[in-house]
Amino acid sequence: MRRSLIFGRRPARSVAVLTAATVLCGLFTPATGYAAPPAPSSPTVEAPAPDVTRAPAPQAPVPQESPNAAAAELPASTEVEKVRAVFEIEVGEATKEWREATDMNFVFKVYDKINPTNFPVTKAEAYRVYKVMLDNNTAPDATAFIRTGVFDFAARDRVERQRRQEAWDRTVQLRREILIDADITDFDDVMLNDNDQMFIYKVYQKAKPEHPKLKQGAFDAFGGDAAVWKDFIENKIRALQQQDQLDYLDRLNRENQEAARREAARMAKKDACDKVPVLAVAAWLDLADDDFIRELLKTPELADPAHREIKSAATLALAGVAADWDRYIRTGVAEARAKDDARILREREEADRQKIRDIKAKADASRLRPRLAAAAADVAANGTWDQVKDFLAKGQYTVLEQAFAGVTAGRRGWHVRSAGGDAWATPGTQPTDVVTAPLGEATWKIVPGLADPACFSLESATRVGSYLRVAANLRVQLAGNDGTDVYKLNATWCAKAGKDGSPTNVTLEAKAHPGRYLRQYWGQLWAANGQSKENNFDTDGNFAADVSWIPVGPNPWITTKIDERWFNEDWWGWNGLGPQIQPENILNGIRYKRFQKGGAFWSAQHGVVRIMDPLLAKYLESGGRSIPGFIPSGDTGYLPDGKGMRNLFAGPRGIWYHPDIGPKLIYGAIFDRWAALQYERSRLGYPTSDEMDFPGVPGKRVSYFQYGRIEHTAAEGAKEYYN
Repeated sequence: MRRSLIFGRRPARSVAVLTAATVLCGLFTPATGYAAPPAPSSPTVEAPAPDVTRAPAPQAPVPQESPNAAAAELPASTEVEKVRAVFEIEVGEATKEWREATDMNFVFKVYDKINPTNFPVTKAEAYRVYKVMLDNNTAPDATAFIRTGVFDFAARDRVERQRRQEAWDRTVQLRREILIDADITDFDDVMLNDNDQMFIYKVYQKAKPEHPKLKQGAFDAFGGDAAVWKDFIENKIRALQQQDQLDYLDRLNRENQEAARREAARMAKKDACDKVPVLAVAAWLDLADDDFIRELLKTPELADPAHREIKSAATLALAGVAADWDRYIRTGVAEARAKDDARILREREEADRQKIRDIKAKADASRLRPRLAAAAADVAANGTWDQVKDFLAKGQYTVLEQAFAGVTAGRRGWHVRSAGGDAWATPGTQPTDVVTAPLGEATWKIVPGLADPACFSLESATRVGSYLRVAANLRVQLAGNDGTDVYKLNATWCAKAGKDGSPTNVTLEAKAHPGRYLRQYWGQLWAANGQSKENNFDTDGNFAADVSWIPVGPNPWITTKIDERWFNEDWWGWNGLGPQIQPENILNGIRYKRFQKGGAFWSAQHGVVRIMDPLLAKYLESGGRSIPGFIPSGDTGYLPDGKGMRNLFAGPRGIWYHPDIGPKLIYGAIFDRWAALQYERSRLGYPTSDEMDFPGVPGKRVSYFQYGRIEHTAAEGAKEYYN
């Protein structure tokens, strides 16, 4: 299966090397007498022994796509579709004006006529689509909106409308409790459901004369802004009413302390009722504290599980003494109500988080939406409640796009793609002047199946309203949704576990053709059954891999030749080079990418080859790609003695490595002579130095070996000498 590139670091090996100046001497400007000759055709310059390297697997030819943009065009919506859309957005009858409007004008009418309170998201989308159409009146967005989009957005609006209604119901309940607390009982549903400013105006009207601070506070707040109104309703009404109560008790206390004590006791009981809230019965207010608590326990409100903390505290208080009863009435009810409210908020938040966990579970089960699953998991575990609510309202709809990569050996790193008409699996064409570029036309929005919401449809992210569908000849194509039932059936895919056995990969079964699956066959995409009976693309060879796909992130990039080999040859890539630790780059037309255990190079002359550590360090310090013609011509080879390694380069040049010696560079005429002697298998053995100037003899060059040396002069050529 395809593995992600992993960036990391690995300690560098310690390698004894000559100075760069010595190593490069002769590579940049070799003297005429010992300049590297053209690569000899002698077999002695080929690999020292058979099978010391492994030839790269032949690359599958990149399919030659032939996009047909016309196939992705959408026929205009029908009258029936417009009637359905009108009904969906609840704007009355589908009059002739609606039915005969062009698709573009229909969308504008949706924006103009739809209820912005009930359908804010749909209205915003209609506006966005209309703006698209103003810029390009041939765009498919208006038709796609009428055919499918209006239903998706209206459904979202209805879910949010229900959430808003539940929130407003809680606001109305809070207002009811606040009014009861403020001793305002002559309210009605109109007042409870009014906007904040009008609600405050009616509080001003209905506040009793004995509550002057509340009345003045309402008068002052009425002229404020939305923030002032909200603060007054949620915080100031109760505070001002309590201050009015305290002022009244203070006046009464100055006149008659006993009457003030009795009134304070009555007020405490009424406040306790208000906190539940229970409508206070006048006779309860003169009861003894324990009898008052018993009356509270008889109310249906305390039988409601929502008030279980208040009920539990009441039962506990009755089991105590008079001081416990008094404490419960004066502070205990409020404290218990705060606990109940906090618990209800926690339960409400947990319910929302559970909705997101359910979204994650469905996304996981679909195998098609890993981005949605990951986003849901993160918000459910780490998001604030506001972030949770935002995800439910909007966020879950922004991570529905995926790309799909193949798992078939030789075609890993290839993605499902179509610009219209036939669909393909392709790596894209490696660019010449930049490392890579977006593949394009390879991103798919995963939506509920057009013919079965339990399955899925794959809508092009770049061609609105066009989906991957099975054509009559079983070829998979990108085609515009014409709204017919036949189209919807052919554009619906049911997700199954990957037939390759991967726990995360997916296989897509065609809803219209049970037993047939989305398959890449030599880069072409078909609905195939793998039974080798009907068509050549139905062969059972590689079938399990061909119909298995990896959902990856949207907007994939062209797979470069280096990555393509790394993906597809495990012995060479993941098991050989390991994970990537530096990004790919280009120098002098040669591409290079650093991996944990070596480097990979691409050139037009030699394709993709690798140089393993520690040979790579020697190559790079010797100038590498900056030297014209210093291009690796093959992979690092493991030598017959089981110890050494070598890399050959154009020139001819070579780097030989022995673990007791380290990597050494040898080239030119000296290399040619050593090659004729059969390299390290000769009496000379492995090189123990890079080529260098011979001490004391200008113009003479030498390379030292385990058991001798090779000297070179322009006059005498290359000669070997043994120890």
